Amino acid sequence: MPWRQVNARQDLHYISMTPSKTMKENYKAIRGYLGLENQEPLLAQQILSMDLLIWNCKGAGNQRFKRNLKELVQIHKPELMVIMETKVEFKSMGMFFNYMEFTASGHVDPIGRSGGIWMLWNPNVVNVRVVEPSSQQITATISRQDFPDWLLLAVYASPNSAKRDDLWAQLETIAQHIEEPWLVARDFNDFTAPTNKRSFHTSQQQHLSQEQRRSRKFTERIDSCKLIDLGCTGPQMTWSNNRKNRANTIVRLDKALCNTK
Repeated sequence: MPWRQVNARQDLHYISMTPSKTMKENYKAIRGYLGLENQEPLLAQQILSMDLLIWNCKGAGNQRFKRNLKELVQIHKPELMVIMETKVEFKSMGMFFNYMEFTASGHVDPIGRSGGIWMLWNPNVVNVRVVEPSSQQITATISRQDFPDWLLLAVYASPNSAKRDDLWAQLETIAQHIEEPWLVARDFNDFTAPTNKRSFHTSQQQHLSQEQRRSRKFTERIDSCKLIDLGCTGPQMTWSNNRKNRANTIVRLDKALCNTK
């Protein structure tokens, strides 16, 4: 499944994210997970029903955002978009999305100038039922003619560890009861291995131990929800604090996870 990571601070602000293995190799792996090695391979049209664009825009509503989003839509032609860290209320966009034919939406407005998640889609091609929006995520059931329904959970996790605990409690509850295909994607504000974070720290040994505990906890949470990392191509790290030299920290905070279905 194509997955796009966008860096709005660069002039060239999009990167095409594609699977590192061929479709045939991925189908073989999935059949292995499910114990279906001897059955007919899955067909592409049975799985890939739509393109999805998830963008942390770091502030919406200005002319640069509008110009960049129009370009992204023109290039990738997504049926559904999720825009994160909007920093402005959805109503401030007026008719902008309607002109792009994204006439249906579900949204969580920011608190002050922090956060904000918007989910937008074209109801002529896909039906989306938003079921559980919150400041850290929007959950929606995605329906399309001739394709099975699936669940999308677009995540913008809090930097506060206690709030992230609440988010993962929700995910674990969903995982216990879900029967349909499930995609959980975007910014988890966490990492699965210390190598996914690079920074200079004066107390390196103690810092490494803390990073190992944090990454182990995140990995255990992914496993407890029976989620699989889809992987991606592109930059190894997806977030930077934009500081220079020894003050610089870069981390891979972004992932796309799914269940075996």
